[in-house]
Amino acid sequence: MAFYSEEIIQQLKSHADIADVIQQFVPLKRSGNRYLGRCPFHDDRSPSMNVNPQLGIYKCFACGAGGDVFKFIMEHEKLDFKSAVEWVAGATGFSLPSLNPSENKEVTEERGLIKSINELAASWFERELTKNDFALQYLRKRGITEETQKKFRIGYAPNSRSDFISFASQHGFSPKDLVKAGLAIERETGGITDKFRGRLMFTIQNLTGMVVAFGGRILEDRPNTPKYMNSPETALYSKSQILYGLNHSKQEISKKESVILVEGYFDLISLYQAGIQNVVAVSGTALTETHANILSRYAKTAYLVFDSDAAGKKATLRSLEIVLPHNITPRIFSLSRPNGEKIDPDNFIRENGAEAFLKELGKAEDWLTYLGKEKPTETIEERAAFIHEIKSIIAKIQDKELRDQYLKMLSERYQTRATLPTPAPAYGKSKKNVLTPQAPQVEWNLIPSAEFRFVALILKNESLWKPAASFFNLELAASGISFLESTHLGELLELALAFFQENQTIDLKRLHPMLSPALQEILENLPSEEWSPETATKEFLEALLVLLNRSIDRFRKEIKTGESEKSFKLRLDLLQLEKENQKELQMLRGETAKHQKLFQKILETRDKLIAISA
Repeated sequence: MAFYSEEIIQQLKSHADIADVIQQFVPLKRSGNRYLGRCPFHDDRSPSMNVNPQLGIYKCFACGAGGDVFKFIMEHEKLDFKSAVEWVAGATGFSLPSLNPSENKEVTEERGLIKSINELAASWFERELTKNDFALQYLRKRGITEETQKKFRIGYAPNSRSDFISFASQHGFSPKDLVKAGLAIERETGGITDKFRGRLMFTIQNLTGMVVAFGGRILEDRPNTPKYMNSPETALYSKSQILYGLNHSKQEISKKESVILVEGYFDLISLYQAGIQNVVAVSGTALTETHANILSRYAKTAYLVFDSDAAGKKATLRSLEIVLPHNITPRIFSLSRPNGEKIDPDNFIRENGAEAFLKELGKAEDWLTYLGKEKPTETIEERAAFIHEIKSIIAKIQDKELRDQYLKMLSERYQTRATLPTPAPAYGKSKKNVLTPQAPQVEWNLIPSAEFRFVALILKNESLWKPAASFFNLELAASGISFLESTHLGELLELALAFFQENQTIDLKRLHPMLSPALQEILENLPSEEWSPETATKEFLEALLVLLNRSIDRFRKEIKTGESEKSFKLRLDLLQLEKENQKELQMLRGETAKHQKLFQKILETRDKLIAISA
């Protein structure tokens, strides 16, 4: 089976900025030279995921998820390794070499096939829209500009049974391929036809903008024909995992820490075009746990603005029950004309504008008030049933303080005890899945801070790699002299410099997976400090002098006084070395030393120490 070479994969890994990649799915906040975010692999209540671009890794300190950029894409997008490599390359503008076509054909995956067909279809629908005046006029009547049309990749499917099938066949896709992609259907009487015909087409994209499905709306009423039609679930598309428009609105949602949940495509597009961009649409499917988990990474508040009919009220109730356990506070509001007639967000924004919409948004009710109006509470029995239902919802909220506040609110409004009948369950998780932080691999109290800083200084400054490799060479290793007390730090530095000798660079992204868990933990905790070349060189030389003096002093104390004439002479030689080093150290701190000459003297002192120790 053809695959990319290890060298190509390592080049891509070095090229990709893991923070940029992960930020397409999870909002990250900078913390020094790292980033923090809410882990997407468990129900994270606070930022537990640490992203380290320098090492090219992510790690969640709550659930233990972690790895490199390929691992993240594999886990998040449910791809195999090869597909993840290709995804990262495409997202970061890295050119992968072509593989043997015959071998590549054998391993072509269904997801890759559907991805290609979807992109072809989206472009074709967009072109077909430009040819259809009726469809274009329909969009303009609804207030959709050409700019918005292009941004959301709105298109048109001609009213023909096989136009797209014919077009796709010219690009090497069979009708059976289109059935797999949900763009064609097999007729009961035989044959295959286009699924979408005579419809305005909405392109459904995932968080990264990949086309995963489509929604189609008829432009004229037809008997026994549904107004909207969506793609079926495919190997690339799961309705429970996609929220329409989130790829466009995620940054604004994160900025405002709130999201407006609407029902339809036009609801979202009209709001977005009007400048209200923290909005997503559920688009023909019920809000799911996965949807809420995704939104919880971005928003603390969800405004629910569904239709006020029976179906809309049911969707509202279901939605608030789903978002509450994810620590998202739901607020509910509806829109109407001056005569009291209820209307959807699309019509409201076109008739009244963004300012009026935001004014209505400010009147949104808390969920407890909303349910109090919707549920019967006139009799004692109805009141008791209502309180029991509310408490069952509150019990699913994991945040204890938030749970207590809602109980207090319920108690004050309905004169009931602010207690739950049973302990709040670990929502959606069994005991075996309860998260516990991973035990550290390193006893940090035994790591000398000065040595830790010294190793970090070398690893993070390219100008020091060559002189460090010259100092900590094989001759020094063979002598048995250890300048670092910490064995962990000594081993890390040795491996890093060996990597340098072999590759003429120290690529921390490539070094990290080669290390033991303990050394990986040390590498992951390097300080965020940056040095200029001048200050790095000065600190490096100063640290070497200090380490040399410490080693000389330690070696001198090991030689017993008066044991022999040889021992006495060794002690004198070591004492002289120590005095010379101290003099050089004082000159360096006074900034009068020439760095290159001083480094040569340091090497000479090291060699003398090696000779004495022998």
